[in-house]
Amino acid sequence: MITKLSIKNFALIDFIEINFSDGFTTITGDTGSGKSILLNALSLILGNRVSHSAIKDNDLKCVVEADFNLKKFDLEGVFKKNNLDYFENSIFRREILPNGKSRSFINDTPTNLETMKLVGTKILDIHTQHESFKLSKNKFFFSLLDDISEQKNIVQNFAQNLSVLNDLKNQLEKLERVNISLQNDFDYNTYLLTELQTAQLDTEKHISLENDLKILKNSEEILSSINEMELLLQEGDSSIENQIRRLNIILNRISKFSDKYLQISTRVEGLLFEMEDIKHEILNSVEQVEGESNKISEIESKLDLIYSLQKKHSVNSVNELIVVRDNLKSKLLKKESVIIDIDNLKIEIKNKTLLLNEQSKKITKSRKKVIPALKSKLEIILADLGMENAKFNFVLKESETYNNYGCDDIDVLFSANKGFSYGSILDVASGGELSRILIAIKSILAHHLSLPTMIFDEIDTGISGEISNSMANLMLKMSKKMQIISITHLAQVAAKGQNQYNVYKRQSSNKTSTHIKKLSDIERIEEIAKMLSGDEISSSAINHAKELLN
Repeated sequence: MITKLSIKNFALIDFIEINFSDGFTTITGDTGSGKSILLNALSLILGNRVSHSAIKDNDLKCVVEADFNLKKFDLEGVFKKNNLDYFENSIFRREILPNGKSRSFINDTPTNLETMKLVGTKILDIHTQHESFKLSKNKFFFSLLDDISEQKNIVQNFAQNLSVLNDLKNQLEKLERVNISLQNDFDYNTYLLTELQTAQLDTEKHISLENDLKILKNSEEILSSINEMELLLQEGDSSIENQIRRLNIILNRISKFSDKYLQISTRVEGLLFEMEDIKHEILNSVEQVEGESNKISEIESKLDLIYSLQKKHSVNSVNELIVVRDNLKSKLLKKESVIIDIDNLKIEIKNKTLLLNEQSKKITKSRKKVIPALKSKLEIILADLGMENAKFNFVLKESETYNNYGCDDIDVLFSANKGFSYGSILDVASGGELSRILIAIKSILAHHLSLPTMIFDEIDTGISGEISNSMANLMLKMSKKMQIISITHLAQVAAKGQNQYNVYKRQSSNKTSTHIKKLSDIERIEEIAKMLSGDEISSSAINHAKELLN
């Protein structure tokens, strides 16, 4: 429940502070006194936006702060869900700076308007005479039925599952588009990959093939040169090898005289070993050139394939071809992966759909179960409010598609008078009747909601006499379950309040300001008498006021 409301620099208010009690509180005042300003200020606490023109003094910031006692209400989970500190005595504060910027706080934790609205609506419900449009909304009646059947959590879980299902369907749609795109190129990419794989791409092997081809194409010149080298290496006493051997013998003779000659001798011996290797290499190369001379066409064929693939894919090297090959392989593997993902998503969608079907049936069953009792209660309450012939008809039918409230459509039909056919509530009910229907619904909800505070803003407009007394009694009854605050122009309603506040304007030389005060017992008599008879308070009005207050 709200325990304190302070408003600073807002509209016609310089500063006011109101301490509220539990039970039933009424707020009265002349037309234009500023009663609506209180609600506008409270709406800021609920996360509503505000115009910069609402600031009274543009040089000062506007501050609206409300204290709530939440001890008896199970709201800790709501705070934790929104990453807010929970206290049994919680403070909501809204600041509008002179530059128009807004700041919001819950228990001194900065928060955004969406969070403030979400948490605020769990604490405070402001009901105005203009809310009749809700009676045309399926959402309103689904929420009503679900509150009464105490399955709000089930419906919320259904909505979460539906959101997941829609996400899964969106994912499936995207993957199927990807699959179609991949399928269009699948056969061609498969052909390209096969072609590249046939080429057995290998950079080192490619270099080797190019070197082999160069050797084979120049085999005559190479063989001729090798023959010349053989003659030099194997031509008797004048051969290079024999000349080096003689040189080594001579060096051996003098190496004992100097380390220098010893070192040279060692190097010459190394030359001999090197010459032996060179001779073997040259002889072996002859065999290689002669043995592979018939492979030219085979090597050329392999290289031509690689060169043609390079041209085809607009690349300049085998390494780049390998990248192309690997990319093609990835694309084909991606298609396989996409198909697997599609199959898995279809399974998930099927399972989630089965779950939603099961949940929606339970939701529908619970709604159908409470409709007869709801219909009966509404008609009884409305009879007490002067609508003896009011009748409701709730038609619950299966929807073609899921919505956030299950798989139901609902038609709520209403008849206010005997002999008249049913129609939509907004079409057949008058303004005063709509007000009574709404408060009847709210009174039923009061027994099912863990809502701390409900505020009625002139809900009794268009009502008078005994009906207003019945409405006052109804709000008094509701106040046993929650804090009820009613802004009213009816004396009958004002008198039923356990506490009464009066809103008034005060004029000074250069400004007008709105004020509020809690009325004493004597002041209440005078205020209610004034509401009955106008500014000229008669003795009979005083007596009538006393009767109403007793």
